[in-house]
Amino acid sequence: MKPVDQTNQMIIAGLLTWVLPGAGHFYLGHKRLATIFGLAIILPFLTGVAVGGVKTSVNPHLNRWLFLAEMGTGGLATGFLLLNNTVGGLNARETADVIRKHPSFQQAPPEQRRQMQTTLQPYVAYYPASDIAQIYLAVAGLLNLLAILDAMTRAQTGGLPVYYHELPPAAEGEA
Repeated sequence: MKPVDQTNQMIIAGLLTWVLPGAGHFYLGHKRLATIFGLAIILPFLTGVAVGGVKTSVNPHLNRWLFLAEMGTGGLATGFLLLNNTVGGLNARETADVIRKHPSFQQAPPEQRRQMQTTLQPYVAYYPASDIAQIYLAVAGLLNLLAILDAMTRAQTGGLPVYYHELPPAAEGEA
């Protein structure tokens, strides 16, 4: 079997870390570092979801910039976005319309608006819990971007951190 070249190993490590924090480091053989990165990123992400509620935690229609930061944890954010769309009978866009009091929600008959709000109530956190949750999720996503860069760099340097500057020993006969 042909060994994976350095560029492919960098890409694989980066993608694995994006899908599941710590997975790229585990792939490279850094099991303890993978555990540290995994816990340091997954726990804040899950804390954000717990504080913010399922429907408002990972929702691209509420705050696009924070959602972009959350997508740094690709696999987690995608999984919770899918969960967001399946729980409670309202999808992410409808949830955002109800929370923001969007014109499409305002034009609905009063009985339908009341029913949508009642359906959404158990799954939503409001200020300040929703803001705190968004911060946890965004920080986890941005931290995972750093972990992705670290995994790719370690794949490129053969497992050594970037700041490692020791020169390799000179071969025999070289001066």
